[in-house]
Parts: sequence; structure tokens; C-alpha cells
Amino acid sequence: MVHAPHGALCAALLGPVMDANLRALAEREPEHPARARYREIAEIVTGRHGAEAHDAVVWVRDLCQALDVRGLGHHGLSADAIPALVAKAKAASSMRGNPVQLSEDELGDIVRAAL
Repeated sequence: MVHAPHGALCAALLGPVMDANLRALAEREPEHPARARYREIAEIVTGRHGAEAHDAVVWVRDLCQALDVRGLGHHGLSADAIPALVAKAKAASSMRGNPVQLSEDELGDIVRAAL
């Protein structure tokens, strides 16, 4: 939908995706093993034993800000394109690897946060 480096788009989306996944898992699947993996990631990236999963989200957001990672809007995505992007995301095979099924509203929130 936009002509931009794949990694730049992934970087813009990583924090919002992590945040949405953590919220969805807490609400719908609190015992899902992905929550423990997110805590492990938080400990690794923060260097703090006992770090919470959301600490990884904060760390990723801070890193993206420090590296001046541009949002999706910088790459030409407009808010008008969100419904089409959400429809494509829901149909993408990569969504099968997500730890929890995200709703269209959640996917839209991710894109808005990454704009």
C-alpha cells in the first residue's frame, strides 16, 4: 500500500502491535504463554530482572523515538487507508502467527498509533 522499506514499516508498528497484543491477551487469554514470553523479552531488553511485559513496549517506543523511526504517515499512509489496510491485515497469512486474534477495531487502533 506504500513504497517504504519493510523494516521501517515493521519498526513503526512494533510498539503498537506489542501493546495491542498485551492488552488483548490480558483481557481474553490471561494464561496464554505469550504473556510470559513478553515478560522475558522485557527482562532482556531492559536488563532488569522482574521487568513486566509492558516495560518492553515502553523500551521499544523509547528506542524508536531515539532512532527517529518515522510513522506510517511519513511513508504515505493516510488515515483514509486504515480500513483497507485492516482488511488486508486480517487476511494476511502472517496473522496466524499472532498470539491472539485481534479485532478490526484493535487492528485499526494499531495503525492509528503507528501513523
